[in-house]
Amino acid sequence: MADWTGAAHRSRMADHLAVLMAISLPWSTTIFGVFTVLWLITLLTVIDARQFRLQFRRPAYWLPVALFCLAALGMLWADAPWAARIHAAGSVVKLLAIPLLMHQFERSGKGLAVFLAFLGSCTVLLALSWVSWFEPRAILTSNKIPGVPVKNWITQGVEFVLCIFGSAALAIVMWRKQRRYAAAGLALLGVAFFFNMALVASSRTALVSLPVLLLASTLRYMKWRDALVLYLAITIAAVLAWFLAPNLRERIDSIQQQYILSQSQQTSVGLRLEYWTKSLKFIRSAPLTGHGTGSIRGLFEREAVGKTVTYDQIVANPHNQTLYFAIEWGVIGVILLYAMWITHFLMFTEMRWISWLGIIVVSQNVLGSLFNSHLSDYVEGWIYVMGVGVAGGLVSNTRKPPPVVRPAS
Repeated sequence: MADWTGAAHRSRMADHLAVLMAISLPWSTTIFGVFTVLWLITLLTVIDARQFRLQFRRPAYWLPVALFCLAALGMLWADAPWAARIHAAGSVVKLLAIPLLMHQFERSGKGLAVFLAFLGSCTVLLALSWVSWFEPRAILTSNKIPGVPVKNWITQGVEFVLCIFGSAALAIVMWRKQRRYAAAGLALLGVAFFFNMALVASSRTALVSLPVLLLASTLRYMKWRDALVLYLAITIAAVLAWFLAPNLRERIDSIQQQYILSQSQQTSVGLRLEYWTKSLKFIRSAPLTGHGTGSIRGLFEREAVGKTVTYDQIVANPHNQTLYFAIEWGVIGVILLYAMWITHFLMFTEMRWISWLGIIVVSQNVLGSLFNSHLSDYVEGWIYVMGVGVAGGLVSNTRKPPPVVRPAS
């Protein structure tokens, strides 16, 4: 009984629950929420309060907490119903898990299992995506489109982009360890994720982020000759995908077409431009501290008074993370947001494969937040929280000096 109730067992249980969180995240927010509560309760019973408090000297720890505190204070001056204020503050409460995850995996060093669990879960999702595309009757619910069995294509695109680079990182590690078959399998898995995005369900945000993430990762972590070979292989794969995937061509071509059509009718690109234009107007009226937590929808509603608008034109999310923070918390919120992104990015500048994964997680979130509010979204935001928290903990774990062995007296 002492073994089962001891701190060491509860610490291992917290690691296992983090793995279950990674497995459930692509599938169910409810199940993920249950595992998250259990993880939090378990972790709080074993956390070293003194050591955890000392870690808050690092900006990577206190900046996410500062953002949540700003959101909580922003409820006081918001002109919005309290339900909207609480919901908006709840969208950033997940940031509090970043320092907890960093502290947990800096001590345990077992974070690789979390990344492998997420990759394995997304691999199952990949298989189901291919099945539902080839055989639409295999879709379990009637409100889903072929190739997207759960969530939506934007969320699935974020997950698959991270899995492409995660598979590539692990393939390189396996290759350097002379495990050729494992490296080849992981490389093929990354190709399968890429062709699924090209042929089955193409997210414009994910497609735009792919080449930027490729340059950011290869220029930093690969020799230039190896990078040239990789670029050649990717170019060939991209050309094949372009000619073999009408869905991919349609998604790329639709950007310009929707912009042209937006002058006369409502399109997704046109709506984003409208959101951004109105958001800049809202920001100018309260530039320093913003309009308060949960105020965005009310601002769009008041802007629509006396005008003929559709339901899609009144939103609580301007589809841009910077504008989201600027509207609600002004320049102060934007400064804290970018300070957090930069600080987390700088954690992963070392030449390690785990740093590569950390760079990809942060960069993908920043790029995706140009066209969506990924940090405030549930699944995309938790992907950032878990990715940065676990990778940051592992990086800190490898930096710790080895224990000093005292000679026996």
